[in-house]
Amino acid sequence: MKPHLPADPFSSRFSLSCCSKVPLRQYHYVDSVLSWYEAQQYCRENFTDLATFESLDDISRLQPTFAHKQAWIGLWDDPNAWKTSMGNQSNSWRWSVTEETTTTGYQAWSYPNLDFYGGLESCGMMRSGGSWGDYNCAAALRFLCYNGKKRFGFLCR
Repeated sequence: MKPHLPADPFSSRFSLSCCSKVPLRQYHYVDSVLSWYEAQQYCRENFTDLATFESLDDISRLQPTFAHKQAWIGLWDDPNAWKTSMGNQSNSWRWSVTEETTTTGYQAWSYPNLDFYGGLESCGMMRSGGSWGDYNCAAALRFLCYNGKKRFGFLCR
């Protein structure tokens, strides 16, 4: 007697999933208002750096406790990386902690608000909805730091 095999080898008895080990960051809201550079210094002295985000999951972990209208995050615009002479490009933005662009391709820019405004807006901030924008680095805003201790979790899709 032949064994009974399902007609579809990928039936409900089988499932394919992909799991990867990802770092879990701890985010910290700082309720002081500082310039981007002062906020960066504060975060580096007390945590790891200004907040870095690599996925929507990172942003989702902030909700609903992120109640500020705007807060500094660890993005800055590198004018040496500009692809055109007309202003900044999304690939010219670097994370403060690594001085590199995103490693995952994740971006949450709020277009058309990425305007560089006459060369005065070269620091990154996040709005309460999780979108990013450029802002004058000398402006005083609240800010988000992160703790980069190596804690890992598994992300399965």
